[in-house]
Amino acid sequence: MWMNNKVKMLAYTVSLGCGSALFFNPAIAADSSPLQTNPTVSAVMKSTPKVSPKVEERVLKFNQLGYPGSILMQGSESQVYVGFGSRLDEIISQATLSFDFIPSPALLSVVSHMKVYFNNELMGVVSITDGTQGQRVKATIPLDARLFSNYNQLRFELIGNATQTCQDPNHVSIWAEISQESQIALKVQKTQLNNDLSLLPAPFFDERDTNPLTLPMVMGKHIDLGEVKAAGIASSYFGSLAQWRKTSFPVIQDEAPDSNAIVFVTNDNKPEFLKDYPDADGPYLQVISHPTKPYVKLLVISGRDSEDLTQAVKGLAFGQHLFTGPIAKVTRMAQIEPRQPYDAPNWISTSRPVALSEMVKDQNSLQVEGQTPPPMSVSFRLPPDLFTWQSRGIPFDLSYRYSPPQTDNSGSRMSLSINNQFVQAFNLNTQGESSHETRLRVPLLDDGVLGSGDKIRIPAFKVGSRNDLKFEFGFSSSTAGTASCQSSQPSKQYATIDGNSKIDFSGFPHYIEMPNMRAFANSGFPFTRMADLSDTVAVLPEKPSVSEVETFIDLMGKFGADTGYPAVNVEVTGVWSQKTLQDKDILAIGVMPDLKDVSKQYTPNMLLNDGRRFSQLPSKNEKQQGKNWVEPSSQESQPADMVEMAVKGNFAAITSQQSPYSPQRTVVNILADSPQSLGLVNKALNDSGKVEAMFGSVVAIRDNSVASFNVGEHYYVGSLPVWQLIMYHFSQRPELMALASLLLMVLVTVTLWRVLRRIASRRLEEKDED
Repeated sequence: MWMNNKVKMLAYTVSLGCGSALFFNPAIAADSSPLQTNPTVSAVMKSTPKVSPKVEERVLKFNQLGYPGSILMQGSESQVYVGFGSRLDEIISQATLSFDFIPSPALLSVVSHMKVYFNNELMGVVSITDGTQGQRVKATIPLDARLFSNYNQLRFELIGNATQTCQDPNHVSIWAEISQESQIALKVQKTQLNNDLSLLPAPFFDERDTNPLTLPMVMGKHIDLGEVKAAGIASSYFGSLAQWRKTSFPVIQDEAPDSNAIVFVTNDNKPEFLKDYPDADGPYLQVISHPTKPYVKLLVISGRDSEDLTQAVKGLAFGQHLFTGPIAKVTRMAQIEPRQPYDAPNWISTSRPVALSEMVKDQNSLQVEGQTPPPMSVSFRLPPDLFTWQSRGIPFDLSYRYSPPQTDNSGSRMSLSINNQFVQAFNLNTQGESSHETRLRVPLLDDGVLGSGDKIRIPAFKVGSRNDLKFEFGFSSSTAGTASCQSSQPSKQYATIDGNSKIDFSGFPHYIEMPNMRAFANSGFPFTRMADLSDTVAVLPEKPSVSEVETFIDLMGKFGADTGYPAVNVEVTGVWSQKTLQDKDILAIGVMPDLKDVSKQYTPNMLLNDGRRFSQLPSKNEKQQGKNWVEPSSQESQPADMVEMAVKGNFAAITSQQSPYSPQRTVVNILADSPQSLGLVNKALNDSGKVEAMFGSVVAIRDNSVASFNVGEHYYVGSLPVWQLIMYHFSQRPELMALASLLLMVLVTVTLWRVLRRIASRRLEEKDED
């Protein structure tokens, strides 16, 4: 993902030390190293018996590796790639590929076959024999464990023939489809890593691992809000690394974890299994082995108090390139310049045109090969409050190159789509590159317009916070009767999108109707407007439960994934104070009834308390659109009904209202019937299907479903030019627009009548004088 050049860096100084012992003595003597070991504890740990690594069996299905459907191979020599990673702390001792595919009924036996490569080494060949054409073929091929590396790639190549003589390798009858249920079976053993901070973020997060990230946070018996804040910053850091992976940060209180985990230790609050951990004299980071499981690593974040923990976590987030050895002391951490709104690394710039090369990690993702190559996708995120109302479209300077067909009218073309919505198709000519003489547009309302230039306009109404720009090339076969052997093109075709192609979202203001649960669920808005959450205050009970702490930490992880930046400047408080909450967006977890007492005019749309549920509902005939974030979700969202009942069972809710302290700020409340029900919130926000169903101001969450309601007062945040502000709001009220037009006509008529009357009177006076 592209990173804004204006992103401000944080400066810090980190003191580093190395050693082989488990714990350290943070007391610093004048004539000693700043980091020392504790020999007593080390001796205890040396007596721990060695444990042989357990062999685990793991299965990776193709639908877990980015293939939600069967994989089509079209034409002879067509290829398909399936990639997966191997964790740093694991060794693969055995691997087997089990896949099934259906070959075309037209393929000839013996001469047609499927070749399977692993990391560019041929692993096996599956022949297509008589009777298997058009049938499901199952094959099992062992993979050489010695070839495994950090990133691994399976390559399938179809060799197909449909005729005995004068064959066309690109004929439509030559195809095969590989099932998404195909799988790779692995036997995995853990390997014992050194206690070395330079390996971070591994093994706690390993980018080679495509599975959801589950990283426990371990705390002592007594949890204070400062420690909760430090854990939230840590989860946002790991969430920023996890990106598209689902994340979960379970909180373990006063117990040893069973897997890799983050452990928070202060001098006055130590988990029971680390009760002998030496007191600290400042913020420290240390990697240690689990007391009874040497293949499990713990990242101990320690300090004198919770402020030291926060300092240490910030060092973890920004000092990775400085780490060596098992121990580090963060001696200084300072922000040189504050961040600016909308500068999140995961959000592309809306202040200038952005090149596609800035939006992809690997330039090879902009190049494909084959007769029917897979589509090239460029994913990007936008601020959800980007105001594109009445826009002619988004300019896109597109350039691409390809293997030229033999004729200009061969039927070969490139198709462009956004978010699975077709935009435009381009014929491929014999020049082998895109034209630079035509401006192609797809306006919002009218037909296409041709002019000068080489810009495409993308329909603004198809642009949301998460977007997928897709380019799909299709090369047609060229045959000509009996001369087909001579005129057939080779089956391998190449196409590439120029990385200098630019998309331009500049010039659009930021303005959005709130509350908006869709913007929150998809992008963490409005909190993520500032990537470091410097405009956010989280309000929790003064003595939060483990479930409430876990909900906060999970949400911080989600916000980190949304922005690509840790929430280092979030505030956490347990008191509703206008001084603290003034001009801040408020994230409230489990404290909604307190807010009702603060403001007598503040009427929540939903309340949950001791098994009783209260909800206000909109009119039954209201159109709950919630589809376009810059247009009102309803014409009238005033509560029409109210219901209250006592119910048992898992139930949670997310509600949102305007802040009672600042008109341009928002309150988002996380509520649940019971502490256990709070876990439904993170599960729902990690479920793309449930996120798609979230909109409006209230989201009710049950075990298997969500329900959204657009009820209560609406308001707008952001700013527009005065003329655009007037036009936009009048457009939503046609009756007011008609009345305003009538009044304007009357005013103009009266004004003209007065002016003309005065001119007439003046002429009459001049005649009388004559």
